[in-house]
Amino acid sequence: MPQSQITTSTKENKPRHITQPFIIVGCLIKRNGKYLLIQQNGKWNHPCGWLELEESLIDGAKREAEEETGLEVKIVNLIGIYTLIKHKGEKTLHAVKFIFKAKPTGRKIKHADNLHYDWFTLEQAKTLAFWDSDVPLIIEQAEQGFGYPLSIVESVMIK
Repeated sequence: MPQSQITTSTKENKPRHITQPFIIVGCLIKRNGKYLLIQQNGKWNHPCGWLELEESLIDGAKREAEEETGLEVKIVNLIGIYTLIKHKGEKTLHAVKFIFKAKPTGRKIKHADNLHYDWFTLEQAKTLAFWDSDVPLIIEQAEQGFGYPLSIVESVMIK
């Protein structure tokens, strides 16, 4: 099977060459029966992004949620681990996503200016256009009470 290669860049403008699966971390944030979703370029998603080098899954999910929503959050549990494969012409993106349940702490922080966000019920979310096609499933699983203790994803750094 031919190996795809996609080049993206990090915040520091260092190129990433994607030739194998990569890790995405993110959160579902629920308040008053609604989920906080972000919109960029006309499509919605839960707050999420790349796991950075030497960053724990929990710290990465918290960082992404705070960067994208402007809310400080507390990570509650792991909703699940998901595989998402997208085909873009001859190229393939293969993400392994660790999605956590998070609660806003009430403290606001600065978020990305190019993102819009809003709160949606599960039924409202099902009508949206998403970047990641698995978002409605993840919200449904959160509604059903899916969740695993954080201890199963805690990191040990060996230096």
